Amino acid sequence: MSTPSQPAMPYPMTFGQTLDRIYRLMRSQLKLFLAVASVPAVAMVAIMALFFAIAFIPILAQLPKQPDPTLMIRLMIPSMLLIMPLSLAVFALYLAASIHAAMQANLGLTISFREAYAVAWKHIGRYLWLFFLAYIISFLPMLLLELLLFGATGLLSANNAEPNPALLVLIPLLVLLFIGAMVYGTIIAMRLSLAFPAALAEDLPAVAALRRSGQLTQGAKGRIFLVLLVVYALGYAAEMVGFMVLAAVIGVGALIMAACGVQMPSVAGIIGLVLAGLCVIAVLYLWTALLWSAFSTSFAVLYHDQRLRKGGQPAALPSSPMENQA
Repeated sequence: MSTPSQPAMPYPMTFGQTLDRIYRLMRSQLKLFLAVASVPAVAMVAIMALFFAIAFIPILAQLPKQPDPTLMIRLMIPSMLLIMPLSLAVFALYLAASIHAAMQANLGLTISFREAYAVAWKHIGRYLWLFFLAYIISFLPMLLLELLLFGATGLLSANNAEPNPALLVLIPLLVLLFIGAMVYGTIIAMRLSLAFPAALAEDLPAVAALRRSGQLTQGAKGRIFLVLLVVYALGYAAEMVGFMVLAAVIGVGALIMAACGVQMPSVAGIIGLVLAGLCVIAVLYLWTALLWSAFSTSFAVLYHDQRLRKGGQPAALPSSPMENQA
């Protein structure tokens, strides 16, 4: 069971204190956060398998012939339109559960996996709508440009013999616009980054939570971005270290198998490949779960801190449905 953490400071924190608070919460609630993050991790594997089955299996069936570019466009765009809502739904549920668990931990309380998801499921419609609105407001221009860029690239490859000069000019322009839309989306996402904690702590509907996040992040978007950037940088460094260690272990294992005369078509060789693949999947899962948990914890800590900076005390968090039944 997770170790209860100390309650949050009753005064605004410095940049270093904020990072230290995130680290301490992650360390004290690691098992809970990893368990909560297992839901989107498993769901994303299933979603990606569905995407592969719909979009790539028909394309691979054309091999060894060159795949038809028009078929790729016809399959991949509908597949993306199917996969994206499923992904958004999974992450909306996860964000509500993980941020609620982190906010409780920030108050010195510990809840269970079931309690975290019970709170998220209680208002699932609200959190789905909130996540959809925040995503569309932040990244709709980038998504539209991505579709245009994908379509233009597909048309260019389809007319490889005689490329349209207009496409040769349009594609670099779309790339520049895409980069600009990414910067815009990042700025807006920082403005809306505290909407989920606000919806959870203050029991706000989606639109009100977005407005509340705008109030809380006023004058603090740069600080929020730096905190999240440091969290991501530390997570990326941990990923590199993990894969370096894993590569060394796999390399030593391959050398031992070669020294023992194990051939790849053999049973031992296949078992070795399977074990190596499972180790890679385990490292990817661990890194992804830790990074997602660190971001959720960051949102919880930043929300508490920004409420103090704006002159108000953090609202009492809602109790889980299980507690209400007790």
